[in-house]
Amino acid sequence: MGRIRIEFSEDEWEDWKDALPEDVVDRAVEAEELFFLEPGREILVSNPEEETLRNLSRVAHLESSADGLYKFTVNQMDLWNSDLDLGEAKDIFESLFSREYPTFMEWLEQTFHRKNIFSIRKEGPFYVLVSEDEERMEYARQIDEVQDHLVTEITESKSRIKSGSKSRARIKKALLDKGYPVADDYAFKTVDEELDIDLNVDLRPYQETMLEKAWDMKAAVLANPSGSGKTVTSIALMEKVDAPTLILVPQRSLIPQWKEEILDKTTATEDMIAEYHGDTKEQGPITIATYHVVAQNQDVFRRDWGLIIFDEVHHIPAKVFRTTANLQSVRRIGLSASPVREDAKEKDIFTLIGPEIGGDWSLFFEKGHVLKPEVDIVFVNWADGYRSQYEQADGIKKNIVASKNPEKHRKLEELMEKHADEKVIVFADWIDQGEELSEKFDIPFVSGEMEHEERDEILQEFRESERKRIIISRVGDEGLDIPDAEVGIVMSGQGGSRRQATQRAGRVMRPFGDALMYFIATKGSVEEDFVQRQMELLREKGVQVSVEGI
Repeated sequence: MGRIRIEFSEDEWEDWKDALPEDVVDRAVEAEELFFLEPGREILVSNPEEETLRNLSRVAHLESSADGLYKFTVNQMDLWNSDLDLGEAKDIFESLFSREYPTFMEWLEQTFHRKNIFSIRKEGPFYVLVSEDEERMEYARQIDEVQDHLVTEITESKSRIKSGSKSRARIKKALLDKGYPVADDYAFKTVDEELDIDLNVDLRPYQETMLEKAWDMKAAVLANPSGSGKTVTSIALMEKVDAPTLILVPQRSLIPQWKEEILDKTTATEDMIAEYHGDTKEQGPITIATYHVVAQNQDVFRRDWGLIIFDEVHHIPAKVFRTTANLQSVRRIGLSASPVREDAKEKDIFTLIGPEIGGDWSLFFEKGHVLKPEVDIVFVNWADGYRSQYEQADGIKKNIVASKNPEKHRKLEELMEKHADEKVIVFADWIDQGEELSEKFDIPFVSGEMEHEERDEILQEFRESERKRIIISRVGDEGLDIPDAEVGIVMSGQGGSRRQATQRAGRVMRPFGDALMYFIATKGSVEEDFVQRQMELLREKGVQVSVEGI
C-alpha cells in the first residue's frame, strides 16, 4: 500500500488552512495519506498503516479520529514521558516526514533540553532547587509561584525551598506550566527497617525492564496495558526496595485483592500485611489503605516509607486524593493502564508522582505479551416509542433513555449466541439496567451493592469457567481481577470517558484466547458522540476500531 505525503511549511499553511479539513476528508482513500501541519505541530493521517500508528503513538497524542482520519498533536508532555531520547525521536519523525522541518526539529531539541534544566535535591536537612543554567535559574526565581516557596538564594544556580512537600509540588507545577519539567529527588534516603520478603515468581523480560526503569527513576507511573502484570511488577519493586511499603487503593474492595496477590507472589506472611480502613486501623511492614482514609489521617501515616504504590493513579489529581502525594518515601510508583482524565489534568499525575513508563502498548502487542483487542462499535435503531421518550428527556436522562433502548437487548442476545462457547462480560453503568438485564437473560449482576462473599463466589465460578456469563457495573472498571474473559459487551458507559473504555477493553486483554470488545450504542442519540470519544485512547494505542450499523 502506498503513502501520499502532503506537508506544509509556515508560509504554505496560510494558503491551505481554510480548505484543508474538507480536502483531507475528500482524499481519504484506501492508500495511507499523511499531512503535517507544522505551525500547530499537528499530524493528520488517513487510513494509517499499523507501523505509522505505532510510531505516532510514541511521539504524539491522538486528538480525534473519525472516518479513517486521525489527528495527532505533538506536545512536550508526551515527549517528556516517552522512553525515547532525542536521537530516537528524530528518527521517528524523519521516517514519517518526506521533507525537512528545521523549525520543528529545533523545537524538538529544545523540548528534550528543557527536560534537564531544573531539579530538586536533598542537601542536608533542606531541599534545594538547582539549575546549572544560571540564566534559567534567575528566570525561575522571578515566577511568583516559585518565588513564594523559596527561602533564600544559596548560589546563582541554587535556592533553598521552604519546608514541606507542598512547596516542592507548587514549584514543580509552576515550572511545568512554563514548559520545564523538574526532576525531583525528594526524600531519596535510606530506611533502616527492612521488609525481608522474596518474590517467588519469575518476571517476564519486559517486566524486568519496567522494574529496573522504575528503580532507576525512583518515581514513575507504570502505564502498561491491562493484563501485562503491573501489579506483580510493583510487588517486585517492593521486594527490591526492601523497606516498609504503603499501598493506596481507590476503593476498599481492592484491599483483599492486593493482599491475596502479595501472599501469592511473595514469601510475605499474613501477619506482615496490615489493613487501614473502617474499624480496622493497623499498620505493618506492608500497609494497604484507601486514598480517602490516608488523606483524612495523614499524620498517622507520616513515617519512613520505603515505597508507596499508588494504585489507579489517574485519581491522584482529585482534591482529596492529591494530598496523599505529600507523603514521603524512598521510591514511589503509580499504576494505571489509562492515565488520562476528562478534566485535562493529566499533567498533575506526572507532576505529583513521576514520569510515565510502559505507555507504548504497541511493544506489548507485537511481542504477544497481551492480545490487541478487536473493537467493534455497534449502532442500533430506536425501539418503538423510545425515541419520543429521548426527545422529551433533559440532561443525563437522555443518556439513561438511550442506554436502556430495548433494541440493545436484541443485539446483546445475538452477540451472546455468536460467542456461546466463550466467556463474556456485559458492562452496564446503571444499576436498574444491570438488574433488568440480569432478570431477562438469567445472568448474575455484580455491583457494589452485592455482598462481597457472593460477588467473590460468582467471580471465582467465572474464573474456573463454571459460568460463562456475568453482568457487571462500574465496580468492574478498576482493579477487579477477571483474568481470562474473552469477550466484553458494553451496554452503557460513563459519557465519553476514554479511561473507562480503555479499562473495560483491558478486561479481555490477556496473552491467550480471544480479545473482543463490542460497544453497543443507540443511533441518533448522545451515545454516538460518547462512543467515538471513548475510542480515542484505544485508537491512540494502536487498536483498530470498526463500526457497524451506520
